[in-house]
Amino acid sequence: MLKLYSEKAAERIIARYAAWIETLSARYAMPGACLKAILFSELTAIDALDPLADALVRFNQRRAGTGSVGTRGIFGKTDSSTGYAQIFAFVAINAVNFAADRGLTSYAALGLPADHRLDPASLPDLRLVWGRLHREPEFNLEAAALNLLSAAEEMTGRIDFASCSPEELKLIFTRYNGSFRDVSPYGEAAYRHYLRYLGA
Repeated sequence: MLKLYSEKAAERIIARYAAWIETLSARYAMPGACLKAILFSELTAIDALDPLADALVRFNQRRAGTGSVGTRGIFGKTDSSTGYAQIFAFVAINAVNFAADRGLTSYAALGLPADHRLDPASLPDLRLVWGRLHREPEFNLEAAALNLLSAAEEMTGRIDFASCSPEELKLIFTRYNGSFRDVSPYGEAAYRHYLRYLGA
């Protein structure tokens, strides 16, 4: 399948958002190399089918109205991995809730409604978050950072990246991309990119 971003294009995008990545790194006590590794991994995997999936989500979300994810539009697709960090809205919602529960950020700080807890099964919440992930690169990258924090706690029991072993970092990267419990090829590759950015 035709890839939409070459390695050079991915590096240009990462360079364009380097200042924002450093802001997120300081805000969440996370090495910028972690987020850069995820971005490179995701950007270089985006292919021609991804924009089609996004278009289908936009179509179905317009048709679906309100309610729960159980009442989906045609073909049943109301969420997709989107944006530079290729993150699903339901994953971003879970990561935002995780971070808000632990006082790492707040809905208000993220520019999200604070009148209710975000629900990944709610179509309005899904639509809102997916739209921002799709249109706003800065929000997309911050959601990716929060998902890494959530993955870190799930896989290692803590969010202290400075104390993580190589194996633990590989597990965190693996969890970002799937629900595997053991290190995946994705996790191994992302760790190699992490080391490259760490030494840059």
